[in-house]
Amino acid sequence: MKINPTAAYQAYNKISEHTHALRRSGIVTELPAQKAENTDRIHISPEASRQLEVEQLSRSILSEIREPASPERLESLRNAVQKGTYNIPTGDLVDAVMRHFVA
Repeated sequence: MKINPTAAYQAYNKISEHTHALRRSGIVTELPAQKAENTDRIHISPEASRQLEVEQLSRSILSEIREPASPERLESLRNAVQKGTYNIPTGDLVDAVMRHFVA
């Protein structure tokens, strides 16, 4: 559908002139858009809120992953894995995961 800009402008002017004439005569004191009850409202669903939390958590985890580890820390982890002494207590691992998902 094509809209003729000239016709649209003329229609706008007619509406505007009509509204101004009504205001001057006192018939219309307030436009409907100026009423307090005609305000826009935004409702964010629980699913959208949860998705936002997940996205923020993902960004947080990615920023932690992208931080380079110190060479000393990497060497100590490498040695512990090679010796077979590297161990993460299950409770600590579960606590860390739950902190990220609940907090």
